[in-house]
Amino acid sequence: MFNSILNQTLKTSIAQRWIIVIAAILVTVWGLFTVTQMPLDVFPEFAPPQVDIQTEATGLAPEEVESQITVPIESAVNGLPGVTTVRSSSKVGLSMVQVVFDQNADIYKARQSVTERLQQVTNQLPESAHPPEISPLVSPLGTILQYAFTVNSQGKTSMMDLRRLVEVTLSNQILSVPGVSQVTVYGGDERQEQVLVDPEKLRFLNVSLTEVTDAARNASSNAPGGFLIGGGQELLVRGIGQMQSIEDLQQSVVKVENGIPILLQDVAEVKTGTALKRGDASFNGKPAVVMMINKQPDVDTPTVTKAVETIMASLQPTFPADVQIARTFRQSNFIDSAIRNVSGSLVQGIIIVSIIMLVFLMNWRTAAISLSAIPMSLLIGLLLMKAFGLGINTMTLGGLVVAIGSVVDDAIVDMENCYRGLRSRS
Repeated sequence: MFNSILNQTLKTSIAQRWIIVIAAILVTVWGLFTVTQMPLDVFPEFAPPQVDIQTEATGLAPEEVESQITVPIESAVNGLPGVTTVRSSSKVGLSMVQVVFDQNADIYKARQSVTERLQQVTNQLPESAHPPEISPLVSPLGTILQYAFTVNSQGKTSMMDLRRLVEVTLSNQILSVPGVSQVTVYGGDERQEQVLVDPEKLRFLNVSLTEVTDAARNASSNAPGGFLIGGGQELLVRGIGQMQSIEDLQQSVVKVENGIPILLQDVAEVKTGTALKRGDASFNGKPAVVMMINKQPDVDTPTVTKAVETIMASLQPTFPADVQIARTFRQSNFIDSAIRNVSGSLVQGIIIVSIIMLVFLMNWRTAAISLSAIPMSLLIGLLLMKAFGLGINTMTLGGLVVAIGSVVDDAIVDMENCYRGLRSRS
C-alpha cells in the first residue's frame, strides 16, 4: 500500500511538475519572510509569568520590614486569580516580593491586577516606606549587554563624575531603544548633597535637629502665590525656592532669631559628597562603573543588541579621554555561534549530497533536486515552529543541526530510489 501511494505521488509530481515548482517557490518565499519575522533568543521562555515588587524603607531592620511591609503585600496579592506561588525576601531597608502566575496567564493582565492590589495596601505601610514599585517587564535571561567603565591610572575623572556621566548620558539614550526594558548602573560613587550637623553649634544657637531637617527638606521647592490681576493681565505669582547649587542649600534659612536668620551653613557643614555604598564594582582589579542592559520578552535579541551598540559607538567620543569602555558580556554571541553551526551543517550537507549524486549517479538533475530539498525542508520546519508558537533559539537551532543530518540522508536515499525506479521503467 505504501509503495502504491509513493508511486502515485511520484507520477503526479512528474506529470504536474510546474505546479510543484511554483509551490516550492511560494513555500521558499513564505519561509524566508517568516524567518525574518521570528525573534532570536538564547533560550525559549521557560519561566512562568511573574511580577516582582520592591519596596524601600530606609532605616528599618529586616524584622520590621517583614512584619510591616512584606506581610501586608503578600496578603494583598495572595488572592489574585492565577497566582501559584508568592515568594518574599526582607532585607535591611528593602522588601522584595515575587508573585508567580500560572503558565498560561497573561503577563500584562497579571501586572495590572497586582497594581490594583498594591494601591489598596499602600496606605497601610509605614510613613518611612516608599510606595511599592513593580519591576520592569524583562525576559528571564534578559541581560543582553554589559559594559564596564574605568579610568586609567593617569586620569583625572573621579568615580562620582564617571557614574553621573553614565547615568545621565547613556541610560536615557539606551532606554529609548525599542526592546530595552531596563538599564541598571552600579559601582562608582553616587553623588549626594550632605548636611553634616555640628551639635555644638546647634546648642549654641538654640536650634533643634528637627528644624535643621525641615529646612534641608524644604530647601528645594517652589511655592504657589496665586494670581495678580490688573491692567487687563493675569500674572502668576510664585515663590522660587528651587535649589540650583550647593550654595543655595547653604543659604537656606533654618529659623529667625531676634530678626537675624540662622542659615544651614551656620549649624552644619553643607557639601557635595558620596553616598554610603551598598556594594561596588570592579573590572580587572580596578574600580569601575558597570552598566547592565535588559531586554523585553519576545523581542529579537540581535536587533536590540545592534541598536544599543550603535548608540554606544555614537556616544563614546563624548566621554573624557581617560575613560575606558570594555564590553564584558554580549548575549548575542551565543546566538551567532548557533547560527554558524546551522549554516555550517547546511553547507556540509549540500557538499556531501553534491559529491555523492554526481559521483555515483552521474546525473546533475538528481543533485539539483536533492540540493533544493535540503534548504526547503529546513524552511518548512521553521514554518511549523512558527505555527506552533516556537521561536528561534540555541536549543531549536541545535535540533535543526541534528535534523539536517537526517534530511541529507533521506535526500540521498530517496533520490537514488526515485532515479533507479525511473530508469527501470524507461
